[in-house]
Amino acid sequence: MTIALLQKQHEQIHEIIQELLRVPQEKLEEKAFDISMKIGQLSGVLLFHLQSEDKFLYPNLMEHENSHIRSTAVAFTEEMGNLGEKFSAFKAKYMQPKNIKANPEKFRQDLGEIVAELKNRIEREEMELYPLLGK
Repeated sequence: MTIALLQKQHEQIHEIIQELLRVPQEKLEEKAFDISMKIGQLSGVLLFHLQSEDKFLYPNLMEHENSHIRSTAVAFTEEMGNLGEKFSAFKAKYMQPKNIKANPEKFRQDLGEIVAELKNRIEREEMELYPLLGK
């Protein structure tokens, strides 16, 4: 698992998120099926990415010889460790188009919340964690 591969996955996640966010509020009900398919696509990339980090990247960083890298990895794990669970709950709810149609405003709110958390984790990994690994 290379950093370049993880960064490529970050790009894929970002692209899918942007596609979801571009759907206008007034089209959410009409596009509910397409949105649920896009959530499935995001799920595939994101869950593989999170599992790769949780099983390989973070455990290795927590054993790194550099104490700053170790402590940064521990902090990231503690701060963002339940993101996978949050996304799974979001996916379980909105993989069913009827749940988007039933309350498009709530879907938009929930999407905004999960996107904010995903973007925060990606930005922090890109800006704070990955640069440490080049040292």
